[in-house]
Amino acid sequence: MGKKDLKLRILNDSTNSINTASKLILNGDAVAVMAETVYGLAVDASNKSAIKNLYSLKKRPKNNPLIIHVESINMALEVGKENEDFLILAGTFWPGPLTIILPQKKNSSISKEATAGLKSVALRMPKSKVFLRLIKKVGKPLAAPSANLSGYISATDSKHVQECFKNNIKLILDSGRCEYGLESTVINLTKKPYIIERMGVINKEEIFKKTKIITIEKNQKKKKIVSPGQLFKHYAPKKPLRLNAKYPKIDESFLAFGSNFADSKYCLNLSKKSNLKEAAYNLFYYLRKLDNLEKKKIAVSPIPMRGLGKTINERLRRASFEWR
Repeated sequence: MGKKDLKLRILNDSTNSINTASKLILNGDAVAVMAETVYGLAVDASNKSAIKNLYSLKKRPKNNPLIIHVESINMALEVGKENEDFLILAGTFWPGPLTIILPQKKNSSISKEATAGLKSVALRMPKSKVFLRLIKKVGKPLAAPSANLSGYISATDSKHVQECFKNNIKLILDSGRCEYGLESTVINLTKKPYIIERMGVINKEEIFKKTKIITIEKNQKKKKIVSPGQLFKHYAPKKPLRLNAKYPKIDESFLAFGSNFADSKYCLNLSKKSNLKEAAYNLFYYLRKLDNLEKKKIAVSPIPMRGLGKTINERLRRASFEWR
């Protein structure tokens, strides 16, 4: 580690590093930690000053609420109002990549800055063991948006976090690459019909199959933000994206999908076997790699609109700002 990196520590997750991370958080600092979805920047959700600093650090719009991460259903119900369907969903999918929006209790400890002043609160119990251990050690819910500058490609590796924030944060808990590579599904239980506010790893078909709870997908053109992931331009590389491209043009690198394309310097294949889970895992990781090449643009292969492909396409549309 060189002199320029002395402020930032990157530690493998261990009892000692989690102790260090919890002390930093209780002192008002942000710590990068791996969720099974993407890396997050975690702060004490009850600390108004820490939340304000987090928004500033990420350059995040103040009307974009944060997800509050908990280590148990009981911790979630300390801040959110109990709902029978919440208990079914949490009992089925937690810990895991499902965020559930509930009405917030009046005596909630969560800073209103973390919820963007909304009367609701977005809650999730992550599957990541290091994240759960950190929440338990701190003993409080943690607000943790993705560990990237607002609007840019999400971080799925500790190196991505370091690229974004350098010495502006004090600690990254390095646990390697994230399991899924896509953010959690967000479901809004504050009123019926229940709305999937953000598509993610878990789709409405799986929710219905496992719980018999009916959900509908959000009208993406509605402008009111009630959940993370609803900014029109999001997950975006610095370079323009061209979607549904059969082949790249001379000034484009290529994000491919399927057996017709081999990897090269300017072509990365999300999945040669056309496996959508593998494609989701590689999506943000490969977009960052292509964004760092000298080509002026990025072309992207068509992705099937089924299963995880629907979520991948949603991320790509926002990244290309297609519905401007």
